[in-house]
Amino acid sequence: MRKIRIGLLIPYSGIFRNLRADFRQGLQLGLRNLPANYQIEFAEEFIQTGGKPFVEQALNKLLLFDNVDIVIGVAGTKVILQCADIFEKHRTPVIAVNLGGFVPTYQFRSDYLFHTSLELWKSEWVMGKWAQVHFGADPAVSLSYYEAGYNMHECYRYGLHAAGAASVKLNFISNMTTQPDTLPLINQLEILRPGHTHAMLSGKEATEFLYHYNQKNISSRTALTVHPFVTDECLESADPLAAGFYSAATWTYHLDTAENSAFKSGYESAFADRPNAYSMLAYECGLALSQSATALGQRSVNRESLAESLRGVSALGPRGNFSLKTTPYATMHPVYIRISEVSKKTQQLENRVVDQRPAVSWEQPDILEAAYQNTSGWQNPYLCV
Repeated sequence: MRKIRIGLLIPYSGIFRNLRADFRQGLQLGLRNLPANYQIEFAEEFIQTGGKPFVEQALNKLLLFDNVDIVIGVAGTKVILQCADIFEKHRTPVIAVNLGGFVPTYQFRSDYLFHTSLELWKSEWVMGKWAQVHFGADPAVSLSYYEAGYNMHECYRYGLHAAGAASVKLNFISNMTTQPDTLPLINQLEILRPGHTHAMLSGKEATEFLYHYNQKNISSRTALTVHPFVTDECLESADPLAAGFYSAATWTYHLDTAENSAFKSGYESAFADRPNAYSMLAYECGLALSQSATALGQRSVNRESLAESLRGVSALGPRGNFSLKTTPYATMHPVYIRISEVSKKTQQLENRVVDQRPAVSWEQPDILEAAYQNTSGWQNPYLCV
C-alpha cells in the first residue's frame, strides 16, 4: 500500500462557521479519485486567523515533526509567500487555498508553491466593468476598512474605469468596532446620489447595510451591486431579504455544468450538506493530488516526486480545467454574473447566473497596478476573521 501523509492548515472564520468540515469534506471527496492502492493520513494544525507567526509555526511542525509529504490549507497569499523559505528548504509542496483577496503578483511563484482561489480580485474587476456598462452614470463604492485591506476594491475601481467611468467615489466606514454602523455609508449615498454603488462588506456590516438601503429607499435613485458573499446562499447567515442584487464570482452553487453537477451530487450524497466555496476549492486540491499520484505510476511517493508531478497536472473540476502550479500561475476561469432571488420552491436565497464574462489575467496592467496599490494589507485570508 502506497501512502501520502497530508498536513492541513485550518484557520478560524466567523463567516464560514464550519470551515474545517467544509474544507476536509471537499478534499476527501476529491481524493476518492486516488488509485486504489493509496492510503491517506492527515495531520492538522489550527492557525488561528492565519497570521504569519501561526502559519510559520504550523509549517515547521508539520514538516519537521509530523513528516508530511504535502501541505494543503487555507492561507493568505502574502503570508504563504513570506513562509516560502520553510517549505522550499524542505522541498515540500504546499497548496495554498483562499478566496483571492490579493492579486498574485510576479513574486508569487515557486516550484513548491501551488495555489487555487476563488479569485475575488478577478470577479471584482469584471463586476466593476459590467456594472458601469449596465448602470452608467457616476459610480461609488461602499466598503469597510477591513475589505479595503485587500486588492478587491482597487480591482473593482479599475473595472469601472475600463468601462468608461471617469471617477469613482470611495465611501469608507470610519470606525472599526465590534458593533456594525453602516449608516455613514447610507448617509453618503443620500448626499452624493451616485448612479450606482457597490457594497464591499461582509458579515453583520453587510446585513445592516442592506437593511438601511431598503428602509431608506436608496434603490429609487442608486442601483446596488454587491460582493458575492453578501448574498451567498451557501452561508448560514444568508438573508432571504437580500434579493435582487447583482454579484460576480468564478464559481457559484448553481453553475450549470456537468462537472459542477457531479461535484454537488457527490458532495451532498456523501455528507448530507451543501458545498460552499471552500468545499469546492478543497475538492480541486483533491482532484489535482489524485491525478498527481496516478501520474507517478510506480515511482516512489515523496515530497519531491509529488511536487514534480503536481507541476504537470491539468485537471477538470467544477469550474473547468485548472492547474495549481505557480511557475507561472495561470488561471482562465470565466466570471459569472449572478442575481440573488428568493426561490419559489425553497423560499431561500439563491443566486441565478444571468451573464458570463471571459477570464482576465492577473498580468493585465491595470490589475497589477491594483495589486501594487496595497503593498501591506491584512495577513489573514479574506473572511478568516
